Amino acid sequence: MDEETASQSSDMASRTDGEEHGRLDVQHEMLKAALGGLYMRQAAPAVRRALAIRKDGDPNAILDIGTGSGCWVIDMAEQYPHAEAVGMDIVPPNFVSPPPANTRFECDDANQGLSQYFPESFDVVHSRCITIGITDYRSLLEHAYNVLRPGGVLLTVDCDMIVYNENQEPFPSANEGEPGFSWMNLVITVGTQAILSRNPGAKAYLNTSRWIKEMEENGCPWDESGERVVWVPLGPWTKELQEDRVNRREFIAAQLMKEDFAGIGGSLRPLLVASGNSEEDVDRWVREQEAEVREMKVKTYIKWICNWAVKKRSPTTPTIENPEPELPSSAVP
Repeated sequence: MDEETASQSSDMASRTDGEEHGRLDVQHEMLKAALGGLYMRQAAPAVRRALAIRKDGDPNAILDIGTGSGCWVIDMAEQYPHAEAVGMDIVPPNFVSPPPANTRFECDDANQGLSQYFPESFDVVHSRCITIGITDYRSLLEHAYNVLRPGGVLLTVDCDMIVYNENQEPFPSANEGEPGFSWMNLVITVGTQAILSRNPGAKAYLNTSRWIKEMEENGCPWDESGERVVWVPLGPWTKELQEDRVNRREFIAAQLMKEDFAGIGGSLRPLLVASGNSEEDVDRWVREQEAEVREMKVKTYIKWICNWAVKKRSPTTPTIENPEPELPSSAVP
């Protein structure tokens, strides 16, 4: 990791314990509701097939790159108790209670690659919102391919660093008091500029689908791949979510999205200040942004980009058909 990106990671990690991990937990529950589970439904058959108990007796294995609070890998460990689930990040998670026995957590920097793991040693490799701290995301995707077993599944989820209006269009550039102005848009725009000035590759997630296809052209074949865009309103302000017979899962996703992004200004505050903005200005931005989100003063959407790909299977890939159930309805609203 270069000096600028390391500094950025330090700034962003300053809230990682406590408040920030709490926000990431809320985000995790929101994504479970928005996606209908721990991963996209379109990828579910491939994930269950990859994590079926192996005929050769080797344990199944899951890797979560940039695990954050560890909630995704813990849920996966509970859903697939026969698999070993590994969470990797530059800072350790803070656990309220001990994680499942089939989990382990490692402090490591994904910018150094994944050579510490044996080739073809994982059945699922997952990442969520990590490009902010990755200097060469395309190379990391290639490393992920190398550690996947044949038939293994790559899962990525990324939040687009743009605020969208009620028509799912980017907010216009506007100053305070002008039509179309949004405090949320200001905080995200200034924060994104600060992030990109330190790591020009922070928005590499926009290329994930294309790079996956190009990997196949360069000798890294996939059996299948796909991309899905999920729009989540920042709070239940849409007409559909105001009706009496509302989709409960979508309603919960919108409520949790509001709770998640109400705290995004606080998460970005260290970076905003470190980038030369006065503490007085930043504190005002954060207060106004949080109030705007909590009170749903501006109708806003957040765009999530999900990709999955299945590494080409060998005719002798040793699995049996043992599909695991989805999370129970009590766990996935």
